Amino acid sequence: MWTAWSLFRQIMRINRKTTSSNPPIHTNYSLFFKLFVVAGMVVVVLLFVIYTQSIIDGLKKDVYRISGVYAKLWQLAASDESSGPEINLIFEEVIQKSNFPIIITDAENNPQHWKQVGIPSDDTTNAAKDKLRKILADMDENSQPIPIYYEKGEEKRIIHYLHYGYPPLVNQLRWMPFIEGAVVAIFIAIAIAVFRNIKRSEQRSIWVGMAKETAHQLGTPLSSLLGWLELMKMRGQSLPEQQNNNSQLNIAEVSERMLSDVKRLERIANRFGQIGSMPELVTADINNVVRDVIDYFKMRVPNAGKGIILKGEYNKTLPVKINIELMSWVFENLIKNSLEAVNPKYGYISVKTSSNSENGCVKVEVTDNGKGIPARQQKRVFSPGFTTKKRGWGLGLTLAKRIIEEYHNGKIRLVESIPDKKTVFEVILPVE
Repeated sequence: MWTAWSLFRQIMRINRKTTSSNPPIHTNYSLFFKLFVVAGMVVVVLLFVIYTQSIIDGLKKDVYRISGVYAKLWQLAASDESSGPEINLIFEEVIQKSNFPIIITDAENNPQHWKQVGIPSDDTTNAAKDKLRKILADMDENSQPIPIYYEKGEEKRIIHYLHYGYPPLVNQLRWMPFIEGAVVAIFIAIAIAVFRNIKRSEQRSIWVGMAKETAHQLGTPLSSLLGWLELMKMRGQSLPEQQNNNSQLNIAEVSERMLSDVKRLERIANRFGQIGSMPELVTADINNVVRDVIDYFKMRVPNAGKGIILKGEYNKTLPVKINIELMSWVFENLIKNSLEAVNPKYGYISVKTSSNSENGCVKVEVTDNGKGIPARQQKRVFSPGFTTKKRGWGLGLTLAKRIIEEYHNGKIRLVESIPDKKTVFEVILPVE
């Protein structure tokens, strides 16, 4: 009863701390991702607009230049007294072959010749002239008409105006950035929807895995507690009532072991409570953390196999800022994976600590001679859901990577894995 109540209080304390003080870290990443997507879309649309506008400006300059050449040709032909055939030739053979709208008017802006305006050149009806005047007004809003002069001696007067518009391609290009922006927006919306569905599916699988991992973590100390209670019950029943008080059963030792398991339950609850919030870091000696984990597993190595050797090699290391609970969890996961991978008869597991003052880091290597990880799967060892065990949920190394890299600014990697020979994981932590 005391055990359950203590565990309940510990979990409630952690929940209050997590929800009140430290917001989940993934929220910041989500906001950053949204801002990145929106900014990226705006930049893409702006690039499209700038590029398209540069093309439009180039086309407008070409139209203006060509129209000026046409006006000069017309002016040269009009200045000649025998220019009637030349003017018709210029209009039919030169101007008619242009790819943009042109209207030639007299000095009073009455249409004389036209092309590419959607009205037949031989249509002289009043309705056609009204349409031409509307088209003229639109042309003059966008481009200044070019005057055509008659020059002879000192005489110079305007006899025609060349009105021009822009090719249909210019109008099409004006809409291109908006069309492209809409396509990009639709594509991004689809990508975000797919990403959110994948993220939700991954979160569901992670929550299921977390529940399974929690049950697995709590199962070991609970089983141990039940075993101690059963031992006390069996030995108490096997002795006469008058000898109970003088029993050889070491109640103090059993109580100490049970208290150790209860404290471990509290540590497990505290560990899971710190996932999702920024944990508190303290200065510690990594050797002490590794030694405590190895001592804990050495008590249970005989249950895994009498031939397994679990060895710690502790070199002098620099102090590091870590969260002791979470860092212990990392090494427990690595050692537990090694215990499950090695052969119970001749398994070998080594945990070695070292320090590099030049690089300013502390390194911990976990080496075993287990079955290893196939080469084609080595890049996925830290992915959620990856496991080589039949009953594994693939969260141990994923959580270890998050603890090391996101909470401690360190690195964890699989150095090498040779099946049945050698598998090495390396943890690197920066010093203060």
